[in-house]
Amino acid sequence: MAEIYGDLASPQSKITPKWEDLTSRLLDFDDDLSGLGLRSSLYNYQRRSVNAMLQRELDLSPIPDPLFIELSCMHNHSFYLQPGTMEILKDRPIVDTARSGILCEELGGLFQSKPKEYHDHFGLPFQEREKQ
Repeated sequence: MAEIYGDLASPQSKITPKWEDLTSRLLDFDDDLSGLGLRSSLYNYQRRSVNAMLQRELDLSPIPDPLFIELSCMHNHSFYLQPGTMEILKDRPIVDTARSGILCEELGGLFQSKPKEYHDHFGLPFQEREKQ
């Protein structure tokens, strides 16, 4: 699978509508993110990843299907290839945004142990963890 999808571009991390305060802070690499409840500093790529994850959860706008790769023929006409199925289309399909996913980076201790801080700063539902 890595050979098939290794050329796909990483998702673009952008400021999410209605969440501009938070997402613009994550993408402002001069901002130390104080007041967000982070226990450690994030590298720039981690900040982009967290922002992309939040964007995926919060922005439900349809997107171009990321499984299709844009290619050009010898006449410079664009078409789209889905390498897993070898499907070729003239127009890139649009798909609904899927919530959830896996963040495949080791972020260390991202949030403080108080679940309320996570809820307060991000406005997302969060179930309290059982105390061990």
